[in-house]
Amino acid sequence: MTIQLTKLQLFLLMFVMQTGFVYISYQNVLISHGARDSTIQFLIIAFVFFLQILFFERMHQYFILNRFTKTLYLIYWFFYIIVIVLYITYVLTSWVFPNTPNSVLISLFLFVCFYASVSRPETAINIGVVLLPMLVLFILFMLRAIPNLHVTNLLPLFQESKESWMMGLIYATYAFGGAEAFVMLRKYVVTSGRINNKVLAIYSTVLTCFYLFSILFTLMFFALDEIKLIPEPILYILHSQEVTFVKRLDLFFIYIWLSWSLVAIVNYVLMMRLVYFEKKSKAPKLQVFILFAGIGIISTLIIRFSVLDFLKNYLVYLNIFFTFILPFLIIIVNKIRGRTISESDTSA
Repeated sequence: MTIQLTKLQLFLLMFVMQTGFVYISYQNVLISHGARDSTIQFLIIAFVFFLQILFFERMHQYFILNRFTKTLYLIYWFFYIIVIVLYITYVLTSWVFPNTPNSVLISLFLFVCFYASVSRPETAINIGVVLLPMLVLFILFMLRAIPNLHVTNLLPLFQESKESWMMGLIYATYAFGGAEAFVMLRKYVVTSGRINNKVLAIYSTVLTCFYLFSILFTLMFFALDEIKLIPEPILYILHSQEVTFVKRLDLFFIYIWLSWSLVAIVNYVLMMRLVYFEKKSKAPKLQVFILFAGIGIISTLIIRFSVLDFLKNYLVYLNIFFTFILPFLIIIVNKIRGRTISESDTSA
């Protein structure tokens, strides 16, 4: 399976994967650990992410997966998609469909993802474009909460303990999970030479501002003790806003977020297909169906709040390894060996 990407398509894929299902819960998990210094901790990790994609762009030709690392990433993405499915189901049953069986919800939205995944690759690549106007609407709706914000909630800064800072920095990395997509997909980008550092800076700034916007609003809207008790603070902020054209603004945004999260699943499956179907395979649609069937069955069997809470607290360590550490190690090893993507393709 081969695809061709423009630079814009690459960054759109990354943006959806790096926000996706995490966006409405990220503020709670970060602020619960980092407290008022969360904004500073987030900005530090955002700068690390910018340095990371600069490194990826400079060294992407050395990012070559062998059978072992391919298997590791396939298992990780499979597990990550299950977490997305569990969280989508939790939000839908909590906010929208409390009386609908979990198995029905999971089957419905996984069928949509399966249909999009077995369509032409361009479908998975371009489907995220439809989300952009919706995200603009989301920002405009959030701005309606400005009269209820208290700037004094952001102070004092630099008063938290070393432990709080360490954990805050760790959980700040949640926002940048999926960054491995850049180095995975870079070889499919149709461009002459390197991607300009200015372009990378613009993408990093857009992603950082999008998350920072929600973190600041959450800190200014709620008291610090309240945030720890509210798992999806963004939805509560929207719930408090009254508009004339829709009865509950939070439900309107949940449907936007649901579409957003489903596109993230489709994009992760696209990467799995690119890795697993790097060489032609018989019956790829059947194998994708088996993949989704496995995701659906496992998700239905393990879906419990206690399981989701455990994953929410510890998934971050897998993210750090597969997003930050493993790509760096793969690149360094291949750099030492002098093995590049072009040479790997020739030998294959």
